[in-house]
Amino acid sequence: MTMIASNTDQRTGLGKRQILLPLLFGIAFLIGWEALYQSGTVSKLILAGPSAVIVAAIQNWREMVVNAGVTMVEALAGFALGNLAGLLVALAFVRWQPFKRAVFPLAILCEAIPVVAILPVLILWLGNGMGPKIFIAGFLSFFPMLVNAYRGLINTDADMMELLHSYSASPRQIMWTVRLPSALPFMFTAIKLSACGSMVAALVAEWLASEAGLGHLIVYYGLGYRIPNVWAAAILACLISLAFYALAALAEKWVLRRRLR
Repeated sequence: MTMIASNTDQRTGLGKRQILLPLLFGIAFLIGWEALYQSGTVSKLILAGPSAVIVAAIQNWREMVVNAGVTMVEALAGFALGNLAGLLVALAFVRWQPFKRAVFPLAILCEAIPVVAILPVLILWLGNGMGPKIFIAGFLSFFPMLVNAYRGLINTDADMMELLHSYSASPRQIMWTVRLPSALPFMFTAIKLSACGSMVAALVAEWLASEAGLGHLIVYYGLGYRIPNVWAAAILACLISLAFYALAALAEKWVLRRRLR
């Protein structure tokens, strides 16, 4: 009983340290940042202090929230479409090996294409609305899911596969009972990568050509030398990316926990 209580106290202490240490570091970082800003060592055209950023966020919160909604729609749409397409292509690779041998090298080649370079062409094809941004977010979400899902789908237990073959299981049954469950950890790795990547992709696309969104807002504020506003919009984009990642991590824990039951 004493040992159990001791282990519980150790876990509680560890959990408190895991929360307290980052919190203290964050507070110290903000204090140092504000002190550097107030000292005038760095030009205020480059660096805005936390106090100035907070004031800018409060004064322009409505404009930032509206534009953040646009960026989130673009990022989430690209995230969903890209991951779905990557999973479907990975399933096709497992089912038809000739298709995999023909298409996989081309997919790797396409991954090397700098999407910034093809954005003008996308704008000509899809217009200057959300279309090009969704395409780029989906494009960058597609490849992590394709590679990770394919690795997971072929990373199956040999004994289980042999057992299912001995029972004359169909390819569909093997896919649902063995391959997809074994691929879940790999798929969630891709989902967590693209959760942040889709947001970054949407922002970059908005920087280059857009009439709305956080990326557009950052460029607009920058041209007016409204540096606190630039920092406020950039921090908001960072917080949204972290929220996407946190949701993906929570979904991973929930799904894998249910799978182990």
